Amino acid sequence: MKDISILVSGVKKKAGKLIEKHTLFVEKNDKLSKEIVKIKEELTKKNQQVLELNDKVKLLKIAGSVDGESTKEVKLKINEMVREIDKCIAQINR
Repeated sequence: MKDISILVSGVKKKAGKLIEKHTLFVEKNDKLSKEIVKIKEELTKKNQQVLELNDKVKLLKIAGSVDGESTKEVKLKINEMVREIDKCIAQINR
């Protein structure tokens, strides 16, 4: 009978330790999940900033190239940009 009570006591202790470890892992998993969400949000913001900066670079390049070009060339570039915008609008409307 003592042997059984000793075994049961040992099983209870081990079960308690497993429960503690499980709780710690669940908490750590929750913390890491929240961190992943936060990092994904930051990545989205950074990607948006990159896109905005790329647009600014394009505009600056266009502005720089317009300074030294003739009116005809500028009109051609503007027409090209308008066609590109029209294509984008057409894709959005699909």
